[in-house]
Parts: sequence; structure tokens; C-alpha cells
Amino acid sequence: MRENRTSSAGLWPAVLAFLAAIFLLAVLAAGGNGSSGNAQETGRLDMMQKYNMYMTNSVSEALDGIVSIEKVYFLSDEDVVAPMPNADLFGETQDPSSLGWLLEDAREILDGQETFFRTDMELLPNSKVKYYLDDTIFSVTWKMGVGLAAFTCAEVKVAHPSQFRRFMTGGQYGAQIRYTTTEMAKNVNAVTASNGDYYSYRPYGIVVVNGKVFRTGDEELDTCFVDDQGDLIFTPRGTFHSAEEVQQYVDEHHIRFSLSFGPVYIQDGQIVTPERYRVGEIDQHVSRAVLCQLGPCHYLVIAANIEKNYYSPPDIHTFARQLKELGIENAYALDGGQTATIVMGGERMNSVDYGGEREISDIIYFATALPNGG
Repeated sequence: MRENRTSSAGLWPAVLAFLAAIFLLAVLAAGGNGSSGNAQETGRLDMMQKYNMYMTNSVSEALDGIVSIEKVYFLSDEDVVAPMPNADLFGETQDPSSLGWLLEDAREILDGQETFFRTDMELLPNSKVKYYLDDTIFSVTWKMGVGLAAFTCAEVKVAHPSQFRRFMTGGQYGAQIRYTTTEMAKNVNAVTASNGDYYSYRPYGIVVVNGKVFRTGDEELDTCFVDDQGDLIFTPRGTFHSAEEVQQYVDEHHIRFSLSFGPVYIQDGQIVTPERYRVGEIDQHVSRAVLCQLGPCHYLVIAANIEKNYYSPPDIHTFARQLKELGIENAYALDGGQTATIVMGGERMNSVDYGGEREISDIIYFATALPNGG
């Protein structure tokens, strides 16, 4: 992490930037007289949000090394592409015991939270640990054997909730094009990414993008909402009965986006897997993907696949028990089978069914918030 120094001469650029921010925000705020239409008002608010993001990130850079003040960076949900990570900050090793320095350097961003990754864990033979660390994101990916399946695990801690993101092909809901998870991860500059729920494959399930409800109908699927604090909020199928109810819930809980596949595996430490479920072939031994929350802005994504000597991915009940034994307290199923994919630094980290990635409609990903690669 970088040092902070005090210099009155070097403070002036930051002061001028701050004054400019105040002035422009005042101009934007005064841009209407109260009689503007909703579209114009929404456009002005979006502009203010983007300018606020730009000035916060820019002033944080200007103050870095000048005054002792916490740096804050965040991303706009309106931007399709995230900042480019610094290629020099990626690393890899086949010896997890050599990464004590990494966990030490990550202490500030972890903010007192323990990592799921351990330096004494046993990796799959001939596999590697890949990692990335900058001032806004810590990520580490590895493979381990659990039962009869190979678990590819990606642990991520971000400094700001906006760094946990969802991308849809075409940059918007409803685009009729598909790409692989690896292609999409590269295109949006993801540090780490996973397949999402493949929402375009089915006509049902709640879809929320940037706080707006695009599709309702939760009679069949559990929903995972992601709020403005980066927390996962689970609602069981059948919770809502109209689009208006969903939008009210989204507004009241400050929801940024949603995922609609499921089921919920574990909620508040309790296994809640159902006996029957519409999707996911829950009783079959097929590759699976799961999104877990470990703490504030702290996540774990796992793909359970077939590898050499690991020949049987779990059914959902076995998977839930395995996750519970690993200490997971909140877990939600993403699309599995050939879709289940984890990518880090543009490289696919897990094996996939049938030897190749499926082209899908969406991913979730984690990005650096540092401008220009830090």
C-alpha cells in the first residue's frame, strides 16, 4: 500500500479539483426549475452520479501521498466496461505456502476479515494458485478436491460494492447475442468473473438491472438480489405477485441487480435446498456453480467440475452439505453444467463439460476501481 505524506504545496491541485466539483454539482442541481419531465430529471441525476464518481476517483488520486485521508474509489453501474487491471499485479504459484506475504499485504483491504483461502491447503495435483491485489481488490483462485469433484474456487474482496458487477451481452437486457464467459470477462476488464444465470435461456425469473425491473415471474425460481452494499438478499420463489411489488421491493432495498437461477443452498448458516426445483437437474451429478458471501464485500465463487481422478460432481443436496462443512453461511446456485466457468485475468481456471465453454448471455464479475490500471 502507498504511503501518505503531508505537503501544503501539493495540496493545491486537490483543493482546486474539490472546488470545481462543488461548483459543477451546484450547476447540475440547478439545471431544472421543478417542471422538467421525468426523463430529463433522470438524465440529470445520471449525469450527477457519473460526475460524482469521476470527481471522487480523481480527488482520491490527487490526495494520494499528500494528506492522510482514506482514498475512496467506486464505479458507475451505467458504465459497461470497468477499468483495466494492472497486468503486473497478477501472479501465480503452485505452492500456496509461499503466499503468506500476499495475505499480509491484503490486510488493509480485508479490513479484519479472514480469508477462506489458506496457505496450508492442498491443491489439485499440477494446479496453480492465481492472484491479484491492488488498493481496491484482492482476488485469489485455486483448485482443490472435495469428495468426488474438483472445486475451482475464486475468492474476492473488494473495497467498494460497485466493484461487484453484472454484464449482459450487448451491454443491455434483451440482446440476442451470446458469448463465452471468458470472452465477456476480457471485454469488460474483469479481474475475476463467473458465469451468471443465463437469463436469456428461459422466459421466467426476475431480472433487475441498475435498479430497474425488466422481467418478473418468480413462481419457479428463487431470486438473489444484490443491494447497494454488495450484500446478497435471497427471496424464495412465489414471494412476489406483480411487477409493481418487485419494483417496490427493489426501491426499498436499494437493489442494484438480481440473479435468477437458484435454488438457495444455504441461508444464514442453514441448508435450505428444496426436494424439487424447476432448473438445475438437482438430483443429477452434473457440474455446478455457486455464489457465496463470506462477509461485507467479500465473496466466493465455486465451480464443481470433473478433473482427472475427480469424476463425479455433486447433486445439490451433497453440494449444500459440502459447502456447509467448508463454513459457508450464504450460498446461491448459478447456472451449471457446461455453463459453469470461472475466469481470472482473462484465463479460464476450471475444466468445463464437453471440452468447451457454452456461449451464454451474462456474467458476474469483480473489477478494480483504480483509474487507468492504478
